[in-house]
Amino acid sequence: MKFEQTCTIAASPLKVWNFLIDMENVSRCLPGVESLTPLDEDTYEGIFKIRVGPIALKLQGTLRVEERDRDNWHVGMRVEAKDRRLGGGMRAYLEVDLVEKGSDETQLCVKLESHVLGKIGEFGQPVMRKKTDALLQEFARQVSQELGGS
Repeated sequence: MKFEQTCTIAASPLKVWNFLIDMENVSRCLPGVESLTPLDEDTYEGIFKIRVGPIALKLQGTLRVEERDRDNWHVGMRVEAKDRRLGGGMRAYLEVDLVEKGSDETQLCVKLESHVLGKIGEFGQPVMRKKTDALLQEFARQVSQELGGS
């Protein structure tokens, strides 16, 4: 499944960049993140709780920052997580791009490609698509709010 969200933040690209490369900030803006612990500079271990319809998931896994290109305002992250109780999991690649719209305005573009595995994947793409899209919208809104944007 592929998703894309865009929003405008009332802050310079450098301010948005510095906020987003701090994974503690990212985890605070993404609903459902229960914990995020650094393993090294680019790798984190965490727990993400989410409810999809009647099913509550507790995904445990890793997030690895694979691309960090400040000159082009681009970050790429890979996530792999499993729900041991239900016997399924997910793999995802998240890209974040910033576009300068003015000295104090930045467009935040978030792209996500996810693959849901095992029993979780059998739940139904329309429900999962709706939930994931809502999470990305909330993430963009939270980042904008943290940085004082619209």
